[in-house]
Amino acid sequence: MICPGGTSTQTMLAHGDGLAAANGAASEFWFDAVDVGARDLLRAVDLESFWQASLRLLRENLPHHSCSLMLGIDAQYTQPRTACHHVAVACGRDYRPATSLTVSGPFLANHPRVRLYTYSQILAQDRQAQQRRLDQGEPMEEWAEFVHLAFWEADRLLAVFSIRRADRQPVFTHDEIQFLRHVYPLIDAGVHRLHALERERLNRSLIEQALDAAAAPYLLLDESGDPAFVNAAARQLVATWNNGLPPSPPWSAWALPDGSALPWRRFGMGIAPYEVAHPRIPELRIRLRRVAPRDGLFAGNGHFLVDFIGAHAAPSRSAGLLEKLSPSERKVALLVAEGLRNYEIAERLFRSRRTIESQLNSIYAKFDINSRVQLAQALRPTADLHA
Repeated sequence: MICPGGTSTQTMLAHGDGLAAANGAASEFWFDAVDVGARDLLRAVDLESFWQASLRLLRENLPHHSCSLMLGIDAQYTQPRTACHHVAVACGRDYRPATSLTVSGPFLANHPRVRLYTYSQILAQDRQAQQRRLDQGEPMEEWAEFVHLAFWEADRLLAVFSIRRADRQPVFTHDEIQFLRHVYPLIDAGVHRLHALERERLNRSLIEQALDAAAAPYLLLDESGDPAFVNAAARQLVATWNNGLPPSPPWSAWALPDGSALPWRRFGMGIAPYEVAHPRIPELRIRLRRVAPRDGLFAGNGHFLVDFIGAHAAPSRSAGLLEKLSPSERKVALLVAEGLRNYEIAERLFRSRRTIESQLNSIYAKFDINSRVQLAQALRPTADLHA
């Protein structure tokens, strides 16, 4: 591909993958353009906001046929796990870019840690690339050239940003290639940030799933006293605390009894655990223990673990029953004990009513009971307290 001034894209890329700086008007253009989208790119903490910020940067500075951001790429550099696509000027009404890197996979394998490359470069080195393009269902009339930005963590390919142009569009100019080199560090930082945040979200999600399926109650409050995490067993005990013995309304929000509001700010300075007795069930108390990071940005900003004291007989009594159930059945059983109907449980757990009914029949069989009332009585958290 020949650009104005007789400089080919391949020749421009042959100077290496170092991020080039331009002079004069071109440099001013880059900084003005980057300033428009840099703030949004730097602030993005999820894939959608990052993708939208990237699109704004391209729309305003780089005309294109379509573009894609592909992430979670396999070791063969061919198949991303997820992708975002945008089509600006497609020929076919139903055209959608392929979520695939089969065209450039061999090139990436032969050029580890390459940051920027083009379709023209691949064709010059790989005669089978065009056939792979056809095999993956990419119509030849849709686009004629692409520029790919590749983002790496050591030798692992994290993501590829693809910008495509059709035959009827101008070729990528020297200034446009340099613009992409200039914004590369911004996008690269965002890709690494997204990967780090997604790992944290995954770890938290797995921990929450494990705790939610546990028979023991787990309740974590933020520094204002609002729930940060509560599992199904704790929801049942909170419902008892707020509403009395089951059957009670479904738990909706944590609320301490009247006259015993916790002085969060004073307590939050790290004094001894704070206990509150239930006004109507003297044997039932809660103990709040402050947990806080010792260093880092949020050092001193604590959360509070809630222990249910005097309710130990109920969890131990029901724990044996709950252990008979699968994690999925356990959630259904505890929600039934809260007083929810089948359709409410289906909505809460995003399942069909038929699935809930089937699981409920399985629970009845495992507990050797035949009604919702018997199930609620078997799991009643304070039954032993009033015996």
